[in-house]
Amino acid sequence: MKQLQADIKNKNYKNIYVLYGPQSYNRKRYVKALIDLFLPENDEINLTSFYGKKIDLKEVYELAQTMPFLSEKRVIVLENTELFAKASDELVDLIENIPDSCCIIFSEEKIDSRLKQTKSARSKGCVAEFGNLSEAELRDWVLKKLSREHRQITENALDMFLTRCSDDMWQVSNELEKVISYTFGRDGIRPADVDAVIPPLPEDKIFRMIDAMIAGNRSEMLQYYSDLLLLRSDPAGILALIREQFRLMLHVKSMNDDGISIKDMAVTLKMRDTRVKMALPAARKSSKMGLERAIGMCADTDERIRSGQIAEQIGLETLINELCDIRS
Repeated sequence: MKQLQADIKNKNYKNIYVLYGPQSYNRKRYVKALIDLFLPENDEINLTSFYGKKIDLKEVYELAQTMPFLSEKRVIVLENTELFAKASDELVDLIENIPDSCCIIFSEEKIDSRLKQTKSARSKGCVAEFGNLSEAELRDWVLKKLSREHRQITENALDMFLTRCSDDMWQVSNELEKVISYTFGRDGIRPADVDAVIPPLPEDKIFRMIDAMIAGNRSEMLQYYSDLLLLRSDPAGILALIREQFRLMLHVKSMNDDGISIKDMAVTLKMRDTRVKMALPAARKSSKMGLERAIGMCADTDERIRSGQIAEQIGLETLINELCDIRS
């Protein structure tokens, strides 16, 4: 990534770029930045795009060898081709023979670093990974975007915003635009603004429901369960989330008992700091034995549902009532 940023900043032209990783939002931004680096604005004649698996590499090769029209460069963009997922001598040949007058940009979800074409692309050009942003990076991204809009946000509102967004940057960007539009005419963004625009993720409701379980508060627990049915009507999906959250709590409790920091927990668990922070209070109130028993109860309910011994919703509702006694 640093090499890619340096290439764009210093206008260091390479013939091939392979951008890969789960963050398609940032990959698309950098594809656009590379196009702007190589071509003048609105030069569509020398820009060709291909999308999907059914790519004719012979056509791409011939196009790459064609001189650009009234320009120094021709740019070819290939997205989600999966050409770096299995060996391809044809792709290696293409990469090895890109003329100086052409730049080829690949944007892929996944690549295999062991393949010859990947090694060739790394040798000839730049291979850059676009993984999920860390908590600090995401906060910085949101704050910079708000700054460009001359907006400020309270710390609590930012925490709530990050908690209610997934790791997908398209969703983060879209939700932030909603918050900005909702608070038009005001400088500050507060938790109530975020709450009014962005519904909580099912995971957030699960955390709150489990808090109520641990406190033995059945009425509050059932309210969150009702909210979950509105957010995700599939009982099997809710059961999977409950089981996953108890597993997370067990991991967090074990690491907390060992004196591991929240930041290091997040790195180990490959998740945001905010999610660890949400799990920690309930984890501290629980015993390891109780959490292990809860995970076992979830697994048992799942097995009974899968084997047809009990209906999904009845099994789930029986489970969450029994989990109210998990405090010990």
